[in-house]
Amino acid sequence: MPKKFDEKPLRQSPCVCTNLKMASRVATRGYDQALEELGINITQYSILVNVLRYQPISQMRLAEHLDAERTTLYRALDILENRGLLKTTASGQGLTKVIELTVQGKELTMKAQKKWSAVQSRFIKEYGADKWNQLSSLLEDLRDLFKEAL
Repeated sequence: MPKKFDEKPLRQSPCVCTNLKMASRVATRGYDQALEELGINITQYSILVNVLRYQPISQMRLAEHLDAERTTLYRALDILENRGLLKTTASGQGLTKVIELTVQGKELTMKAQKKWSAVQSRFIKEYGADKWNQLSSLLEDLRDLFKEAL
């Protein structure tokens, strides 16, 4: 008789990191689907919208703001620059580069903001604004706690 598998009930993991990553993957898929027709994903949108918001901004400051590994961010920036969505220029201060959106990048970001906003609004409507505000605050506390622990 073949051995049975997949019969044990699955329980929620007690691991903070696992639960955060699981929630992140599900949320990411929702935003990625909304942005797919524009040819970008939520990670790229996050970069573009923050460059738009703070431009000109140095690569290092953007990495700090997004809590992103610099090398990972720099690779993502290269992809966006190769697509003509942003440009990097030397800052004149050592190796520091400054990022700005191109006209094409700004146009795409504005279109993407509408798609992002639709997903965000739908989530807040279904989840509840008060719960979202509490969750947002808790996530900020978690980030701060883990930064301090490192």
